[in-house]
Amino acid sequence: MTELAQQNGLFGLVAEELRAVETCLQAPVGGNGLLSSVARYAIASGGKRVRPALVLLAARACGAKEATRMVMLASVAEMMHAATLIHDDIVDRSPTRRGRPSTMARWGAEVSVLVGDFLYSRAVQMLVADEDLRIMRGFADATVAMTEAEVLQLQHLWNLTMPEPDYLKIVRGKTAALMSASCRGGAQVAGAPEAVIEALAAYGLQLGIGFQLVDDALDYAAREERLGKPVASDFREGKITYPILHVMAVASEADRAALVRLAGQQSIEEGDVAFLRALVERYAAIPATMRLVDGYLARARASLGALPDSPARESLLRLVDFVRERDW
Repeated sequence: MTELAQQNGLFGLVAEELRAVETCLQAPVGGNGLLSSVARYAIASGGKRVRPALVLLAARACGAKEATRMVMLASVAEMMHAATLIHDDIVDRSPTRRGRPSTMARWGAEVSVLVGDFLYSRAVQMLVADEDLRIMRGFADATVAMTEAEVLQLQHLWNLTMPEPDYLKIVRGKTAALMSASCRGGAQVAGAPEAVIEALAAYGLQLGIGFQLVDDALDYAAREERLGKPVASDFREGKITYPILHVMAVASEADRAALVRLAGQQSIEEGDVAFLRALVERYAAIPATMRLVDGYLARARASLGALPDSPARESLLRLVDFVRERDW
C-alpha cells in the first residue's frame, strides 16, 4: 500500500483498485532488461500515488462500477507523473528522489531520459487503446501545461522578483494540471454529466495548486528525513517559490540585499540554509503561504458540492484536509 493510502485509511475505499494499479505499474515493459529495470526502479520509489487515487475516487464518486478502465487510467496518470519526475531530476541534476538515488544518479542522463520517454509513450499507448478521445485530450493538454511550466520555471531560475502570476502559472502547470486531468478522466470513465466532469476537474486543479504550495512551504519548514530530500532544495536549485517571494515583498532592505547576495553565490552551504530558514521564520513566510493554500483548498472543497453524498465524495473531502495538514 502507498504512503498516502496508509494515512488514516484515506484511500481505503479504493484499496483494491490501488493494488491493481501497483501490479500494472510494475509490469510496464518486457524484453529489454535495462529499460525494465530502470522503469520499475523509478515507479517503485512509492510516493503518494495521489494521481491514481484521484482517478479512482472521481470515478467512484460518479457511480463507476467496472474497475478495468479505472485501473488503466489510474496507471496512465502515475506513469505520466513518474516520467515527469525522471525528466525533472535530469534538468535539476538531482542526486536523490524520495530519499534514495535518482534514476539519473544511478544510470545517467542518457538512459534516464529515454526511460522517461518510454513511460510517457507507454501511457499514451494505453490511452490510444482505450479509444476515448476526450480522455486522451485531457491528458495531452496536461502534458503541454507541464512542459510549458517547466520551461517557464527555467526562465525564472534565481529570479527573486518573479511576478506572482508567473509563479502560480508554474504551480498550475507542474502539479495541478495532471491532478485536474486525473479527476476529469475518472469522471469521464464513469460517464458523468458535463457539469460534474467540470466540477471534478476544478477540484483537481485547486487541490493541485494547494498541494504544490504546501510542498513549497515544507521545503523550508520540514525535516529532511520527512521530505526525502535536503531542506531548501528548491533554493539550492534556483527555484524561487512563494515563501521566498513573500520574504522579498516584506523584508527589510538589508535582508532583501542579503538574499540577493545569497542567490548570486555559486553554492549554498548549510550555514546559508540556516540563514534562509531564519528569514522565512522572521517574516512569517510559512503562515503567509498557508493562507494562500487555504483559499485554494476552500475552492476545491466547494467544487465537490456538485456531487451527491457518497463514501467517495467523503474521501475527496478528507483529502483536502489531509493536504492542508500533511508534514511531508
